[in-house]
Amino acid sequence: MKHWAGAVALALLAGCMGLNQTRSAGPAQVYASQKPAAAVAECIKVSWGNLQLFGDVADVFMEQGKLGEFTVYTTEGEYFADVSAKGGSTAISFYAKPGGKAVDQRGAMVATCL
Repeated sequence: MKHWAGAVALALLAGCMGLNQTRSAGPAQVYASQKPAAAVAECIKVSWGNLQLFGDVADVFMEQGKLGEFTVYTTEGEYFADVSAKGGSTAISFYAKPGGKAVDQRGAMVATCL
């Protein structure tokens, strides 16, 4: 059981490091919305989880950071969106690892959540 827990912790740490590397390259697309950050983040999570659109790579997760800040991401952080409340609006930064197959499709799904 100890080995399994260590493997999970290591995988999570590697995922975070991957997100930070991709973040440092800058977002693929930037959006703004008048909707609350939580509603936008939840919409992205649900739309990216659509098996009909994304098939077996539709595992999507959402983490809440500080108040009004969310990160929605796919398995291994291949695609992710930082969603944060900024005053009376919401800022969304969409990131994709280089060579991703569905960058335009994932970005289009973010746009439907605005």
